[in-house]
Amino acid sequence: MISEFIPAILLGIVLSFTIGPVFFTILEISVSKGFKAAVFFNIGVVFSEVVFFAVAYASTSNLLNSIQENPSWKILGGVLLAFYAGITLLGMYQNKEKKEQQNLFKSPPPSPNLIKNLIKGFGLNIINFAVLVFWILIVANYAPGFQDSQYKMIVFFLVIVGTYFTIDLGKIYLAQQLKTSLTDSVITKIKLIVNAIILIIGLVLIFEGFFE
Repeated sequence: MISEFIPAILLGIVLSFTIGPVFFTILEISVSKGFKAAVFFNIGVVFSEVVFFAVAYASTSNLLNSIQENPSWKILGGVLLAFYAGITLLGMYQNKEKKEQQNLFKSPPPSPNLIKNLIKGFGLNIINFAVLVFWILIVANYAPGFQDSQYKMIVFFLVIVGTYFTIDLGKIYLAQQLKTSLTDSVITKIKLIVNAIILIIGLVLIFEGFFE
């Protein structure tokens, strides 16, 4: 029985190291806002994975065909990612002015809003339709083998997410170890690079959607 769930562990590893907006953002938040903020961001990501799994489990084949055949899904995902990156970059510019005022009056920096980071994690992952496709393919490939017991597919999902979350905790911890050697200037550059990557991913999706 345990052997049935070994692929779930491997898929959790793949999901954790898949290069995308969440991968870069979770490292950036860990460095710039701390361990708790990054963990709550990751919890938000996991909540979105639950939503994706539920959607995939309820409508596997029809939804997959719709996403593959209709480029509008890709354009929408690209627009949302580009919008997210644009808003974040604008917020960084505004926060730069606030930081200058804080340094002038020597006021302490505000503590990170954990619930806000949770919502941010949920929102950033839920607009990435590639993750939805990932779960649709998982359900389509493995659900037929668990027809004798529906709970096995749920356990399979939990093993994937559990593996993903555990590895991400390790990534957050390692990023924290680097934090002590990073200056505010370097952290700001990391945030700029991360959001520039997200913006580029969004623009590429829009381009691909228009020319498919």
